[in-house]
Amino acid sequence: MEAEILKEIKDAEKRADEIIERAKREKEAIIQEAIRNSTKLFSAKEEEIRKAQEKKIMDFREKAKLIKEEKLIDGKAAVKQLNAKAEKNIAKAAELVMKKFEESV
Repeated sequence: MEAEILKEIKDAEKRADEIIERAKREKEAIIQEAIRNSTKLFSAKEEEIRKAQEKKIMDFREKAKLIKEEKLIDGKAAVKQLNAKAEKNIAKAAELVMKKFEESV
């Protein structure tokens, strides 16, 4: 009877050790899976951030291009206005020069 009880205890301890060993393997498998998943997630987020940065850079470049074009258009319009004003004043300037020349002669 005592031998039988001892055998049952040893069998129970063996099953407990097997359960513990299986739990350790499962724990390691879960940890490795978590590491793989976190690495994938990290890589995906890194790529997402890189794409967002590239998009912002492209948006800023496009905005800068539009501002540049707008400033060029404004500058050309200002030059055109100044040229028109200068053209208008050429006749007056020539008349004034002739008048001053005639007064000095």
